[in-house]
Amino acid sequence: MGTFHKDRGELHGMTVVVDTPGPMVYVGRCDTVDDTEVVLHDADEHEDGRGGRSKRDYLERAKKLGIWSRHARLRIAMTDVSSIQLLAQLASEAPRAAAGQRPASGAPSPRAETQRAAAPEAPGAGKEASADLVSLTPAARAEVKRLLAQADHAGKGLRLRVAGGGCSGLVYKLDFDEERPGDLVVAGEGFWIYVDRKSAIYLRDVILDHQSGLEGRGFVFKNPNAANTCGCGESFSL
Repeated sequence: MGTFHKDRGELHGMTVVVDTPGPMVYVGRCDTVDDTEVVLHDADEHEDGRGGRSKRDYLERAKKLGIWSRHARLRIAMTDVSSIQLLAQLASEAPRAAAGQRPASGAPSPRAETQRAAAPEAPGAGKEASADLVSLTPAARAEVKRLLAQADHAGKGLRLRVAGGGCSGLVYKLDFDEERPGDLVVAGEGFWIYVDRKSAIYLRDVILDHQSGLEGRGFVFKNPNAANTCGCGESFSL
């Protein structure tokens, strides 16, 4: 049950999925549901096939990692609604059934040049990797592998995280570390990437690049979800 308030339904305060017969699906904290509309707070929206991601893929990701709050308050007409479900109770195949159609296979991702690497054979063989979270460009993967080959980094992986600070409010952190309890684990190419769950909210769809040469800036984070990004590529805000 949601948080009780007079004149509010049982879904009030719960994170719900509002699906439509068309390509759009919405996720947010339910305020009210009546015969005319659904009102969500702190809501996100996704169009089937956007970024090469189907409704099902998007909802599975949202269930595991959470959503970006693109709308402080969102009103959806009931004439556009095909189903309302709790995100936490959504089965992996539920989006397909709720939409009443097979989700689009999706066009190739525009980030294909960053190519998700295959799971490493060692160290950590047999480790269960998390769903896609961050991407590394070929240049970044090569530099990470070079650094991990150093003696003082033996047996470690790449840790990516976000902390408060920087000229834009939040700052990226990159370290070489061992896995910690609760980490999300992403497969690199011969190494593992560790992300704590709090940082994962801010690192969705982030691309890590490495720039070398006289004018290079080393590791650079590219975040398509950032509202403001510092020119240094290390600080951002949402």
